[in-house]
Amino acid sequence: MHVDGTIIGQVSVEQALIVSQSGRVEGDIFAGKVIVNGVIEGSCHATSVEILESGQIQGTIYTDDLSIERGGKFNGDTQPAQKEQVVELTAKEAPMDSSLKQRVNN
Repeated sequence: MHVDGTIIGQVSVEQALIVSQSGRVEGDIFAGKVIVNGVIEGSCHATSVEILESGQIQGTIYTDDLSIERGGKFNGDTQPAQKEQVVELTAKEAPMDSSLKQRVNN
């Protein structure tokens, strides 16, 4: 997704979000990769975040891969990427009837 104008609200993309020099995002971002040459105000959750020389981010960045070019501006916090919480469900064993148990055990 390429942003050349202004977006106010949450942005969610699976691939890359590119905020051009004329682009601005105010809100929370969830993306695979974020490349900023414009302005982001809010939280940014991504696998990789690049702030280019005209880019500015104000807020919290959640990533394990952050790069800022000379001239790029960042005002806020950085946090490790938040891992998805996975809950493992186990199936309950249904009681076997006695005829089936005999066939399984033989």
